[in-house]
Amino acid sequence: MTELSVPTLQFTDFLVFGACAAIFLCNWLLRRQKTYFLCFGASYAVCAAMAVWFVDFGYYGSIWSPFGWSLAGATFWIGLRLFDGRPAVTAPMIGLFLLPTATHLGLTLAGVGPAGVNAGSTIAYAIHEGAAALYIFRSPPRRSPLRHLIAWALLAIALVICLPLLPVPETSIRLSIIAIFIVDHITSILLTTAILALEAERAHAAMERMARTDALTGALNRQGLAARAGGVAEAGIIVADLDHFKAINDRFGHAAGDAVLRDFAGRAAALLPEDGHLARLGGEEFGIVLPGHDDNATAYLAERLRRAVGTVPVLWRESAVPITVSIGVAMLGAGETLNESLERADGALYDAKTGGRNRVRIAAARRPAPAAAASAVCHSACTAA
Repeated sequence: MTELSVPTLQFTDFLVFGACAAIFLCNWLLRRQKTYFLCFGASYAVCAAMAVWFVDFGYYGSIWSPFGWSLAGATFWIGLRLFDGRPAVTAPMIGLFLLPTATHLGLTLAGVGPAGVNAGSTIAYAIHEGAAALYIFRSPPRRSPLRHLIAWALLAIALVICLPLLPVPETSIRLSIIAIFIVDHITSILLTTAILALEAERAHAAMERMARTDALTGALNRQGLAARAGGVAEAGIIVADLDHFKAINDRFGHAAGDAVLRDFAGRAAALLPEDGHLARLGGEEFGIVLPGHDDNATAYLAERLRRAVGTVPVLWRESAVPITVSIGVAMLGAGETLNESLERADGALYDAKTGGRNRVRIAAARRPAPAAAASAVCHSACTAA
């Protein structure tokens, strides 16, 4: 039964490798810019070819065996690095890629017997796979369950290929070879599924960013600002509006107006503290939320923004486009929503516009709710009585 099961598992190994290769190559054909899919597909294509040709599975009797499996592992590792947006290879990686083949060749030239050559090549390849697993474990995001699944799958390959080297009876060695096939089946499915899941997770995150981000300026939009700062209890609120923006569009063109909006967003973002939020509220109006800032700190930053915008024109082609900004400031306090504080800051912005533009105005403090005011009066009267 054992003799019959090895060829069967070898054939199913070929089918699994071939299916994984087809899945990745089809993804690459649909999105040619994603080269990592090509690398994953090529890796599994090499594995499929090796599964057919490499009859003595678990033994590296020919130098082409460690070379083929190392090529498959190296191509897969390169795909992982490209998926992470990193350079394809590093100098240590090249050494690890060549290690199994170099070990096989070196031991053979040294006159070491077949068992020793096989042991050295196997351990060298296991080191190669273990290093790939270590790369995943150490690369961000480290808490990703899917990335951990990939790392453990690669580590399982590194461990299981060493099973035939254990000092056990011949029958147990045959069972260990069958275990290699089974682990190959399982890890191939896990790796393919996990990588595609990571790709879907990345696409979903990109869609969420697009839904909450202004495409022109890169700032948040209203939905994004509500999501980021909607739960803030106390904050400084700034609403800024570029002065005479229509005149800029009429004089220099809408492309210049877009450049002005992007430039303003860049200048505002450069002044924000680490926990600050910048959003384009619509047209040429922007909102800023500063969690934990008091009125003095908020007004100071608003004045810095006004000066940063008004003192340096925006360069557009051969022209220098002068810009200024009017700003309204309000404080978000307990019991007030973000939209309510934005409305009060917008009222202060209106005062800045009607007062001559290019200035900062601060909204009056929010009045207590009627119920709260009545309670305060009652408390004072009762105390006096």
